[in-house]
Amino acid sequence: MEPQEIRAALERILPGVQKPGRYLGLERNRVLKDWGSAAVRLLLAFPDEYGIGMSHQGTRILYHIANSRLDTLAERAFAPWPDMAAAMRQAGIPLYGLESYHPAREFDILGITLQTELNYINVPYLLDLAGIPRFVRDRGEGHPLVVGGGPCMANPEPVADFFDAFAIGDGEVLLRALLDAVKGAKAERLPRSETLRAIARIPGMYVPRLYAWTPAASPAQGGSFEVLDDAAAFPVARVFAEKLEPADVPADPLVPVVEVVQDRLGMEVVRGCTQGCRFCQAGYWYRPVREHDPETVLKTIEAHVDATGYEEVGLLSLSTADYSQIEPLAFHLAERLAPRRVGVSLPSLRAESFSVAVADAVSRVRKSGFTFAPETGSDRLRRVINKTFTNADMIAAAEAAFSRGWNLIKVYAMIGLPTETDDNLEELARLAEGILEAARRVGNRKAAVKVSVGPFVPKAWTPFQWEPFVPAQELSRRIGLLRNRFKRIRPAASRAKLTWNEPEESQLEALLSRGDRRLGAVIARAHDLGAVFDGWSEWARLDAWRQAIQEAGIDLEAELGPRELTATLPWDVLDAGVRKGYLKAERRRGFMEAETPDCRWGDCMRCGIPGDGLDTKLALPTLPTVGEEAPTLARARNAAYRLRPLPRVLPKGEPLAQPERFARYRFTFQKFGDARWLSHRNVMDLLARALRAAAVPVRYTEGYNPHVRLSMGPALSLGYEARAELFDVECHAQVDVGMLSRANRVLPEGLQLTACEALPAGAPSLGKSVSACRYRLRLTPEMPGWPDSPAGLGNLAGGVLDWGVDGDELEVTLDARQSGGHAVSVKDLLAALGAPDEARPLIRVLREVMILAPHTAA
Repeated sequence: MEPQEIRAALERILPGVQKPGRYLGLERNRVLKDWGSAAVRLLLAFPDEYGIGMSHQGTRILYHIANSRLDTLAERAFAPWPDMAAAMRQAGIPLYGLESYHPAREFDILGITLQTELNYINVPYLLDLAGIPRFVRDRGEGHPLVVGGGPCMANPEPVADFFDAFAIGDGEVLLRALLDAVKGAKAERLPRSETLRAIARIPGMYVPRLYAWTPAASPAQGGSFEVLDDAAAFPVARVFAEKLEPADVPADPLVPVVEVVQDRLGMEVVRGCTQGCRFCQAGYWYRPVREHDPETVLKTIEAHVDATGYEEVGLLSLSTADYSQIEPLAFHLAERLAPRRVGVSLPSLRAESFSVAVADAVSRVRKSGFTFAPETGSDRLRRVINKTFTNADMIAAAEAAFSRGWNLIKVYAMIGLPTETDDNLEELARLAEGILEAARRVGNRKAAVKVSVGPFVPKAWTPFQWEPFVPAQELSRRIGLLRNRFKRIRPAASRAKLTWNEPEESQLEALLSRGDRRLGAVIARAHDLGAVFDGWSEWARLDAWRQAIQEAGIDLEAELGPRELTATLPWDVLDAGVRKGYLKAERRRGFMEAETPDCRWGDCMRCGIPGDGLDTKLALPTLPTVGEEAPTLARARNAAYRLRPLPRVLPKGEPLAQPERFARYRFTFQKFGDARWLSHRNVMDLLARALRAAAVPVRYTEGYNPHVRLSMGPALSLGYEARAELFDVECHAQVDVGMLSRANRVLPEGLQLTACEALPAGAPSLGKSVSACRYRLRLTPEMPGWPDSPAGLGNLAGGVLDWGVDGDELEVTLDARQSGGHAVSVKDLLAALGAPDEARPLIRVLREVMILAPHTAA
């Protein structure tokens, strides 16, 4: 299909799908380039729905880097929700780029980021929708190169048969090299096979077809690799960016138009972690540690808030409290943003008093819950996994948090860790009791603790990669023990809640984490049997997976079992930088319950990352130091941490206050074109962001979750257009006309502020003022015509205040007063007119004006 054909077909299917706004590319700051002038065309296809994909910072960075090049065009696609996928198949619409609506198969590269193994099932899903053969062996010269990247590259073998190439390492480095190679290959008109050989010569690029894997008799023994081409390196070394470049962060971030999972601005402050938690794949895969300059982070986030109007920003890393400049950055960021009621979140903190002190310093605007990840309630088992704090440390931190007004502590833990016993499960329940007791000591009667447990999954490139996955039946037994134990927690069981991941779902993740190429056929078959969106419980089809595994003759018990320390493992085709000998030594130290210190602050542990510690790039202190040194908050007492600066107690910020109300302003906006597919909730959020970005002097609600005091008129149904919608906002100063144009720069195309006026004192609210709404409805071919009068509407006729027919258009004024019982909706009207169910969503509806009752001064 041509782009214009796709666009026309969407008009007919969008009325029947959930959240249609996510399929239109309405975001501000998206990049639109000329299709014909691009030497290389890249489609970044995220294998999960829009709300997950638009929360992914890596995709935003890759999109920015690619579109910063004059020779490259980059667009986005996300996995359509199943209802949309079914409608696309029925209408013959292929997967397409959101920016230009070109079909996915017309791009040169289809880039798929694999964030989790549970995304694997959506790889054949995306390829089928795109009309691209699933398997590399079936693709020819006219098909895009399918390239994978992301955290799952630690073991890409289970999906190797779907991908032409994998990017092993940091995308900032590898994407540029890949684009150069593809551009050169196109210029030289190289065949597909030679293009892939050129890509294989790029350090960090892995082309699976150039290698053969032969599994051993049992998974425990691993297997062997054979290199089939002299262009292929063995092993393929992971490539990492030597430093984090500010230029790689988008100056103008994409602004989602529908709900996303992480509905806030985010900026990575640290990449890499050397805490050495022995279960944590990311901690070994993303070494060494590299930090962004704090002054750059501060300026970038401020500019992003100005450009987007977001009400929350997040400092992102594997462990934000370990950022060497966390105190000055957190303090200055909070000071700059708090007056605008923009909150600062630190989503990954350690269970220690230092973390509580830092989080408290930035929580002047928003204070919801505090998250700890102790992984277990057992101090002994925590030593096995190299977590250095104790339950006593955590309870002390919880007491500090509860005393500062935090009411919720979330605890993330695992079951099934190596050497775990039933007594360790009992200790997790006692930890929850200790946290509640800490709240009682400080008089916090609203305090609650939520404990979430998930089965331990042994991952590649960790010291526990050789360990077995505990059988699902045994994990269910352990969850049962925990559930019974939590029911006995007092003083109030309702204040200690336990949630858990289903063991069989984690079992699937474990299979896909350590499997080999034989799983490609299993994934494809499971999808054919109905599996899709495995990460979403409402769509998980474990029965399809069971059948696919059985048909393939996979011995599930053996696949989930232990691996021999001498085996060649499926991921040994790669070199992560961390030596296998180091991982074995860490495994031994784990069973000895021996601590391995964080090399970021002390001596090099000789893990294999080159440079003897010189590759660690800590940020310089470019922001003014604040607060007083606090040795009592220091997390580590080990001598190896001697280089770490002492934690500091940050000064308390001034209490937040806002000026008194100056006036209530009534704003008028219009909603046309594709913007009609944004819900009432979406529009409210977008308007509030636009007002904040434009520095409109709005007033906020009080409390720990402040938001703009915005009052909308009657909700406009999804799919309807509007010429003059209204909303009211309390302001503490005069609103000037220039603020409207600044706000419109943030809003998506089709949604625009057109006017505002100050209301006289005592003016009634919109809810009490709107008496009627005038609509214009246009016929569809499925309807014979409009009646000349509303006489045949029965009981609804009393709610019709005006009626006029002009050709295929009906202009009707409907009573909107809820109190009198005469309020009539367009939906009710169309039903009374006998419009067929399938035709109603296709009728174009324009709300022309809200009619306000005259205000009589008291």
